[in-house]
Amino acid sequence: MIITEISKLQTLCEEVSSVEEGEEIGAQLLKELTETKSGIGLAANQVGINKRVCVINVKEPLVLINPKIVETSEETFVFPEGCLSFPNKHVRTTRFVEVTVEADNHEGNLSFSAESEDINDAFECACIQHEIDHLDGVTMFDREWKQEPIKVEKKIGRNEKVLIACGTESKVMKYKKAEALLEDGWTLVEA
Repeated sequence: MIITEISKLQTLCEEVSSVEEGEEIGAQLLKELTETKSGIGLAANQVGINKRVCVINVKEPLVLINPKIVETSEETFVFPEGCLSFPNKHVRTTRFVEVTVEADNHEGNLSFSAESEDINDAFECACIQHEIDHLDGVTMFDREWKQEPIKVEKKIGRNEKVLIACGTESKVMKYKKAEALLEDGWTLVEA
């Protein structure tokens, strides 16, 4: 059964003591993930096991035991995410375009990149980050991308009084009359 209580998902998971223990948990997670029929990744704490094991099944099943992201790109991308622990909830998150992961059950580091023509690479790259976040007690809501509002300069109304200057001379006048002077070398000092 997948945990949906956010407070239980915000706990930092403990490392497994052996690869064998991690493989047993990984097999259980892959079985649970297959049964969901809709998920592409699952972390141990999502099924009530407080251990650093997660699985991803985008291109092929992948078990990660005690995974850590050891390198990231500076570039990020916005990705629409869902989560088995939060059914019918979706947020756009900010994820790194490239990540390098080390895990106890893999020799050498694993690299994931969203820079590809294959959309599955982006899914896999985002999913790896999503599942390792779970192990660190971080949910997709903590990575939510919020669009910044666009700021525009204040518009000056044609009848609004403005202060213009040229050299040591300055004048206060309505903007519509000041426009001609602004084209002749005067500058707008204050609106």
